[in-house]
Amino acid sequence: MSTSSILSPERRIELNPFDVDAWNLLLRESSARPIDQARIFYEKLVTQFPNAGRYWKAYIEHELRAKNIENVEKLFERCLFKVLHIDLWKSYVYYMKETKGHLPDFREQVVEAFDCAIDRVGIDIQASQIYLEYIQFLKNVEVVGQYAENQKVSAVRKVYQKAFSTPVLNLDGIWQDYCTFEKAVNVNLAEKLIADRVKEYQHVKKVLKQMEQIMQGLNRQAISVPPRGTVAEQKQVDLWRKYIAFEKTNPLRTEEVGLKAKRVIYAYDQALLSLGYHADIWYESACFHEKIVVELKERGDLTVAETIEQETSKLYNRATSGLMKDTPLIHFAHADFEETKGNYDMAKVIYDKLINFENSDPTLAYIMLMNFVRRTEGVRAARQIFQRARNDKRCQFHIYIAGALMEFHCSKDANVAQKIFDHGLKQYGNIPEFATAYVDFLTHVNDDNNTRVVIERLLESHEISTELRIDMWDRYLDLETRVGNATSLHKVDMARRQALNETYEDRQALFLVDRFKFLNLWPCTSDQLKLMGYNKINRLNSGNSTTAATNPATNSRYMNQAGPRMNVNLEISGYPRPDTNQMLAFKAASRSTPSFHPVTGGTFPPPRTVAFMLQKLPPPDTFAGPFVDTNHLMDTLAQFNREPPRANYKESIDVNNTIGNIKVADMKREFQQLVTTTTDPAVLYASEEYKKHQRKRRNDSDSEEETNGTNDANGDVFKRRMNAKVRIREMGQS
Repeated sequence: MSTSSILSPERRIELNPFDVDAWNLLLRESSARPIDQARIFYEKLVTQFPNAGRYWKAYIEHELRAKNIENVEKLFERCLFKVLHIDLWKSYVYYMKETKGHLPDFREQVVEAFDCAIDRVGIDIQASQIYLEYIQFLKNVEVVGQYAENQKVSAVRKVYQKAFSTPVLNLDGIWQDYCTFEKAVNVNLAEKLIADRVKEYQHVKKVLKQMEQIMQGLNRQAISVPPRGTVAEQKQVDLWRKYIAFEKTNPLRTEEVGLKAKRVIYAYDQALLSLGYHADIWYESACFHEKIVVELKERGDLTVAETIEQETSKLYNRATSGLMKDTPLIHFAHADFEETKGNYDMAKVIYDKLINFENSDPTLAYIMLMNFVRRTEGVRAARQIFQRARNDKRCQFHIYIAGALMEFHCSKDANVAQKIFDHGLKQYGNIPEFATAYVDFLTHVNDDNNTRVVIERLLESHEISTELRIDMWDRYLDLETRVGNATSLHKVDMARRQALNETYEDRQALFLVDRFKFLNLWPCTSDQLKLMGYNKINRLNSGNSTTAATNPATNSRYMNQAGPRMNVNLEISGYPRPDTNQMLAFKAASRSTPSFHPVTGGTFPPPRTVAFMLQKLPPPDTFAGPFVDTNHLMDTLAQFNREPPRANYKESIDVNNTIGNIKVADMKREFQQLVTTTTDPAVLYASEEYKKHQRKRRNDSDSEEETNGTNDANGDVFKRRMNAKVRIREMGQS
């Protein structure tokens, strides 16, 4: 049995807080309990999945069944405008209709609820139910007087026109109801009103079909969980991006920028209900908000631009206080957004909030805050942030590098920067990355003596990797080549050869290449470098990484660094080259292990047949599921009944029953009609016409056999052909 079927839902959630199936099992159990006992579970559920509309809906409906109206309204206030889930809004409209009937302003409150729902989720493809309920509610309103009746008709017409101008399901039904409504109000005016709107309806209907095709396969009920990188998950991401791209093309061809932006923003909001842990979707949505704000301001629509700008800030707040709470990238984007608007205090609060997170590394947040304060308040205020970060024991060595470089580049004071590096060297001297940054700084300020000291100290460390050791020796050799004398250069060169001789496999020519190269200038050709086996990483040619990445021949960690000619295809005459067109696709070899013998003392190879099968099977690490529950499979096979089903002819069937969509009485009637109109085979075989036909067939067959036998006996091919022609002619005349 699988592990998930053995563990209790509580234990599964303890091991994996995002086990949606386990949460659903507990939800099913809690829905049958009194709300006082289940409320704690519901709070845990909506805290774990704050953007899951169906979980909020289940919580609210449970409170509503218990008549806890005050709790229901508090729950709606917590989730309604943050979770734009269509079913949640339908539940809200239902709640307003069912619970506000005793109020004197009942009609106004329900109309306001419907208008709010249409404004928030009215562009959803599944919003037709809200439109139809709104229309029916308006039709049922009793009014007195012609003016009130005209107001009622105008309100119903407005909702109808809003509905069929939006691609929603059941669009045809809404249009037919609208036509019937207009004809019932005024037959003469209806024709003109319908004709004015029919083109819009036909275009929206076309867009609806496109949307249905694009949204096919979208799982809108999926719960947001951290990405796992599965194929199904990536497919959902691609489908959501496809839908968002479709909305950006403005399929309704509306000239109103606000309406176009509203549809795209709603598409992003719907995607985030299922992909809430994808930081790129959050940021792309915010970028689209900002783009629309700029476009609206250029058009002079400042009111709508200000509204969308406020929605952008709310979007960032919803992300950083919810699912993106532990993602610094979105916090930085939010702070940058507030900085561009001039809200420096708000941006500083965002950085401080990120720094104060428990059990987190605040180093990057301190560095970004220090840069922000330097931009807005100056270097002196940024130094206070650096001092604050130094006293925070959670920070790493990066804060010293950032502080030193800020002093060097902004204050133009190399001495202060070097003091910061020296102070950091006492604490982080054994960390290669810090020492490397210090070496780069000393090289930049032309402090040769301290550069040598730091490099030698780093080379004496046993904690650095081989690649970093090679890089440090290259820096040391480059330094002595540029500023050293002959003695120091020879000393460093020999020490480098001795230290890296094993890494270079005693290829002395490679040391010589490193000695006499400069940037991307090389002392030998690209082909010669290949023959030497020179494929070491070289930081000096990092600028060629773009070219190398586009060429399959050089797209590897250890690549040729032969300057502009590094992509030369080396062909040596006289040596055969394989025909790659004849190569077979790679197939992973089987890595079967030997079998264990029942008696201890060693392992033995498996039987020949088993070994042959293991060779055919791929290695086990190439299979990623699905995994079969073997116990359940064997139990099912053991209980399988091979006997075919038998009909019970004595059992009577009620003629009023149905089998599928067909009544039993109709089936009996059609069967009897089929029996009475079909000829009995016994009668057909006994007819004279059938017997005559059979005798004729037997005579023709006998004569043909006799003729063929005679001709075959005579062996005359010409006569056989003539007889065949005669028979064909006679058959044609008959």
